Amino acid sequence: MAKKPTNPVTPKSKNFVYLEYVLLGLCLCVIALRVTYTEGPPMRSTTLTVNLGDSIYSLSVSAVLIFSFVLWVTWSFCSKGFSYRRTGMEIGLGIFCAAAIISGSVAADKRLAITDIAVFLAPTLMAVLLVQILDSRQKIKIVLIVIAALGAVSAYQCAEQFFVSNQLTIEQYEQAPETMLEPLGIEPDTFQQFLFEHRLYSRGVRGFFTTRNSAGSFALMALFATMALFAERFKQRRSHPSGSAYLSACGAVAAVILLSLALTRSKGALIGLFFAAALLVVLLLFGNRLRAHSKAILIACALLCIAGLWLVASYGLKHGRLPGGGSMLVRWQYWHASAKIYADHPLTGVGGGNFGHFYPQYKPAAALESVADPHNFPLSILTQYGPLGLIGFLLMICVPLWRITSPHPPGASPKTGLSQPASQRLATPLLIVVSTALLLIRPMLMGAAAGETFDVLVYMIVTVYVAPVAVFFIAFVILAGPLRRQRQAKTKMLSANTAVILACAVLSVALHNLIDFAIFEPGVLTAFWAIIACIVATNSQTNPRPGIVIKPAPSSRALAVAAALAIGAAYLSYALVPVAKVTARTRRANQVTSTGQFEYAHQLLEEAARDDPLSATALAFNGRLYLRRVGLRAEEDRDLLLAAAECLRGAIERNGSAFNNFERLADVYGLLAETSRPPEKDDWLAKALDTASEAVERYPGCGRLHFKLARIAEQAGKTDAALKHYSKAIEIEEAYRDQFRRMYPERDKVVSRIGEEEYRQAVQRMAALGEQPSP
Repeated sequence: MAKKPTNPVTPKSKNFVYLEYVLLGLCLCVIALRVTYTEGPPMRSTTLTVNLGDSIYSLSVSAVLIFSFVLWVTWSFCSKGFSYRRTGMEIGLGIFCAAAIISGSVAADKRLAITDIAVFLAPTLMAVLLVQILDSRQKIKIVLIVIAALGAVSAYQCAEQFFVSNQLTIEQYEQAPETMLEPLGIEPDTFQQFLFEHRLYSRGVRGFFTTRNSAGSFALMALFATMALFAERFKQRRSHPSGSAYLSACGAVAAVILLSLALTRSKGALIGLFFAAALLVVLLLFGNRLRAHSKAILIACALLCIAGLWLVASYGLKHGRLPGGGSMLVRWQYWHASAKIYADHPLTGVGGGNFGHFYPQYKPAAALESVADPHNFPLSILTQYGPLGLIGFLLMICVPLWRITSPHPPGASPKTGLSQPASQRLATPLLIVVSTALLLIRPMLMGAAAGETFDVLVYMIVTVYVAPVAVFFIAFVILAGPLRRQRQAKTKMLSANTAVILACAVLSVALHNLIDFAIFEPGVLTAFWAIIACIVATNSQTNPRPGIVIKPAPSSRALAVAAALAIGAAYLSYALVPVAKVTARTRRANQVTSTGQFEYAHQLLEEAARDDPLSATALAFNGRLYLRRVGLRAEEDRDLLLAAAECLRGAIERNGSAFNNFERLADVYGLLAETSRPPEKDDWLAKALDTASEAVERYPGCGRLHFKLARIAEQAGKTDAALKHYSKAIEIEEAYRDQFRRMYPERDKVVSRIGEEEYRQAVQRMAALGEQPSP
C-alpha cells in the first residue's frame, strides 16, 4: 500500500503561477527602490515640511507589499485548493500585531503610530509572501542576486560620495549656507548648525541611506548574499567548466561590497562582520556536532545575553557611561532614558514612532541632542510596542533561524528536483522589470533640479539616474550567469549551507543594531526580511515540514474576498488617504505662503486638519504660520495671535506629548500679554506661565525652556520661581558644556546650546533677583 505523503501539495493553476511571478517582481521592485532611494524612518517625517513626502511614499510602498500579500491569500482561497507553507513566523507575527494594536490605541500621536505600524509590518508580510512564492532554487537565487546587485549599486554610490559629491556638497554649503539650513529649519549660529556642520565635514559615506550605519547594515546583507551565491557555485565547480570564471566574478562583486563597507566607517557594521565571519567558520566546520547540542547551546546563549545585559547595566550605572569614545557615552544616555520610559509604560509602550515625543522628558540635561530612537532595536521595540511587541519580533526572527538546526521531521525528505523551466526563465524578465523601475520611478521620486545648467543636468542624469541602473544591470547579469546556462538542467535544491550563510547575515545585522537603529530604516528592514524569507524557503527545500492544505467551500471564498476588500478599504481610509490629503494640502500651503497668499494657506491647512483628525501636523503648521505673520501688520497682530493659540491648542489636544507645541503656545500667550493691559495682561501671563510649565514638564532638560519660563515668572512677579528656573537654565547649560568639552576636546570654543546672550542674561537676572529683598 502506498504511503500517503505527509506534505501534499495542490497543483497551482497556470494563472496562479503567473500571478506569483508578478508578485515576485513587485517585491523585488520595492526592495530595489527602497535601497536606492533615501527613505527615513516614519518618526522623522512629520517634523519638517521638507520631510512631509516621506510618509506618503512609505505608506504607498507599504501598500504594494500589504496588498500583494492580501491578493495572494485571496486568490489562493479562490483557487481549487489553498496551500500554505509554514514559515515559523506566524505566532510571532500574531503577537506583534496584537501588541501594535494595543500600543497604538494608547499612543499620544496616533497618526504616527498607524504609519509606523504599517511601514513596520509590510516587510514582514512580504517575507511571508516570498516564502510561498520561492518554491524553487532559481527563485531563491534571483532574490539573492537582486540583493547582491543592489549591494554593488550601493557601493557605487558610496564611492561617488567619497570621491566626488561630499566635497561638492561642502563647497556648495560654504558658498550659500542658508540654502541648506533653511529647508531643515536650522537657524545660523546655533547648536543645531554646529551639529549639521559636524556631520557635513565628517564626510560620512551613507550610500542611498540616511546614515552610514544603515549603509553598513545593508552592505552586510548584500555581502553574505554574494557569499551564498559563491558557496553554491563552489560546491558545483567540478561539474561546470565555467565555474572558475563565475567564482572570480562573484568574488569581485563581494570585494566591491566589502570596500563600500569599509568606506562607511561603521564600527558596528564591522563588528557585526567579524562576528558573523567567525560564527560562519565555526558552523561550517563543526555544524553537525553543534546541532546535536543545539538546546544546550541555546540555553548558554540566553545566559550569556543575560550576563552581558547585567554587565552593561552595572558598568553604566556605576560610571554614567560605557567604555569607549563619545558614541558609547551618548548611547548609554539613550539607553538609560529608554529604561525610564519603559518603567513608566511597562505594558503597552508609548506607541509606534512615538519614542521621539517622549525621549525629551527623560533625556539627561547634559546630553547634546535629542533622538527619535534609542539606537538599540530591542529597547526601541520594547519602549514603543511593549514586552509583547518585543517577544513577537524576536519570535519572528528566532524561530526561522532555530529551524535550521532542527532535524528532519518524521516522514519528510528533502525535495528533489522537479523540472521548472518557467522559473528558470525568470531571470531576464525580472532583470528588465527591476531595471525599468529603477530607471523610470527613481527619477520621479527624486525630482529634477530646477535652475541648473545643461552641463550639470547631464552630469546628474548620468551619475544619479543612469549609472546606478547600469551597475545593477551589469552585476545582475554577472551573478545570474549560471541561471541562464542551466535552463535545460534539472532543478536542484540549494544546500543547507546557503541557509547557514544567510543566518549569519541576519545575526550580524542584529548584533550591529544593538548599538544602532539602521534596521528600522525601511530599505534595510525590507532587505532584512527578504533575507529571512530566503532562509525559510531554503530550509523548506532541505528540511521540509507539513504545510496547510485546505479546499475552501464557496462561502469561504466569498468571505476571503470580502475580508480582502475590507482590509484594503481600512488601509486606504485609516492609513494612506488621510496622510496623502494632509501632505498634499500642507505642501500646497507651503508653496502659496512663499508668494504671500497667507489666507489661502490658512484655508488649506484648516482643510488638512479636518481631513485627518488623528494628526496634529496641519494644526501645528497653521499655528506656526499665524505666529510667523505677527509683526507684519501691527493692527492684525492680536487676531493672528488668537488664531495661532486656537490652532496650537488643537494640536495639543491631538498630541499632548510633544513639548514644542506647548512652547509655541506659551510664546503666543506671552505676546498677547505684551499687547494687553491689566487685568487681562495678568490672565495671559498666568496662561503663559502654566503652558511654559507644561513644556518644561515634557522637556525638563532644556535650558531654553527654563529660561523662557523664568522670564515669564519674572514678568508675573513670581521672583522665587524666576530664580529657580534661571538657576536651572544655567545648571543645564553648564552640564551640557562639560559634556561638549569631553566629546569635542579639539574645539577651543564651546558652542552654546541656550545661546550666549541668553546665558549671560540668565546669570545677570539671577544675580539681580538674588539681591532683591524677599517680600
